[in-house]
Amino acid sequence: MHFCITRSGEDNSASYLVSAGGAFSSTLIPALENIMSQMWPVAGFIVLVAQGCQPLPPGDLTAIAPAGETLPVGNVCLIRGWQDLYSSGVDRLASELQQSGVRAHVYRAAQWREVDRALARQYRGVADRQPLVLIGFSYGADDVVRIASDLKSAGVAVDLLITIDPVTPPPVSSNVRLTYNYFQTNGVWDVFPWFRGVPLRSAGAPQLINVDIRRQRPDLLEPDTAHANIAANPKLHREIIKKVLAVCPPRNSN
Repeated sequence: MHFCITRSGEDNSASYLVSAGGAFSSTLIPALENIMSQMWPVAGFIVLVAQGCQPLPPGDLTAIAPAGETLPVGNVCLIRGWQDLYSSGVDRLASELQQSGVRAHVYRAAQWREVDRALARQYRGVADRQPLVLIGFSYGADDVVRIASDLKSAGVAVDLLITIDPVTPPPVSSNVRLTYNYFQTNGVWDVFPWFRGVPLRSAGAPQLINVDIRRQRPDLLEPDTAHANIAANPKLHREIIKKVLAVCPPRNSN
């Protein structure tokens, strides 16, 4: 079902146009208009969801494996945002990592617990393994932090954790060797989690680097950078691939 809520006019007391299944209406009951005029940021979120939710395939859990003698090197698990919202860029990042010689697989946010269990099962007690990298966007970023914490209980180290615009993340656990968090603040809109990211906190993580790209890395900004498009940012993709390749150097194929 397609729907859209659009704020019209110059002030917050504007009227709204609603479409559902192709039928348009320019009149709503006064009570609803009053609610929406006072809560237009919430209405904006509804628009974001309507425009950004796209069905993407679930990830293959059988692809999670700790070791391998054939190319490519490394194991990267990427977790999309809530309901795959604005997450097609995560899939493109995975493809770019694979083209760079790194094994990478993408999973829905709803799969994070299954990914968690599969990683613990496959990596527990394995000494000779390839580097393990976790990457997540939005609520998927929160999820990879949780996965890393659970892997600590299983005695599994995470070689690299990369988050993009995490929303409500727990602290990063001490078994994560290196963490990069790329996020963008959005001024007064930071009270709305669908408009921004937040810095990560450490729970003993040895190297945790928070990067507010608006303030610290403006070279990574794209025009109109926002939570809705940051995961598809090609500049950020290149930066992330560079960090991953530093941990997962390409194996000599000769």
